[in-house]
Amino acid sequence: EYRGIGPEVEIIPISYLEVKKSTVGEYAGRGLFAARDIHKDATFNIHSSVKAFHIVPSTWSIIDDLSDECEDNELSSVFTFIEGYGYAATLLGEKHFCIDSGIPTFCNHGCNGTYNYGDDDDGDFTEMNVDLDYAPEVLINKAYTFSPPLERHLRQMLAVGGETLRDIKQGEEILCNY
Repeated sequence: EYRGIGPEVEIIPISYLEVKKSTVGEYAGRGLFAARDIHKDATFNIHSSVKAFHIVPSTWSIIDDLSDECEDNELSSVFTFIEGYGYAATLLGEKHFCIDSGIPTFCNHGCNGTYNYGDDDDGDFTEMNVDLDYAPEVLINKAYTFSPPLERHLRQMLAVGGETLRDIKQGEEILCNY
């Protein structure tokens, strides 16, 4: 079904995905897994995601200050959720977070090129072979056709890429190169 990304793009239905304990390491937390076989070149259904949560700087400052004072309470769970699933940035010199509501939030990093979901046009760049002080031009200047769903989930799309890079078998963890 055409959803605005392109009629030739296969959309991965949410029913093809599940969240469970990650296999990437003891402290990795949750991971995103294929509940069914997924074909190469398919993409997440970002259109079914609602919105991102935005933790403005003033709110983050309060949460951060209170979490230092309080141990093992409900606020520590909120702090852990924000730090674990949020994208941190600086706004007017203050730290803030966006947390996307989409399922790719649970997609972990595939270290050393082990990822199976991303942007095939970027080449084979990993944390092991790219100098972050001089990023390759292909990673910097990307132009996309305007899409409202992409705009709403831009941080997520920039973090996890665009499509499955190979066939993914049922039960396999989906890993990104963020």
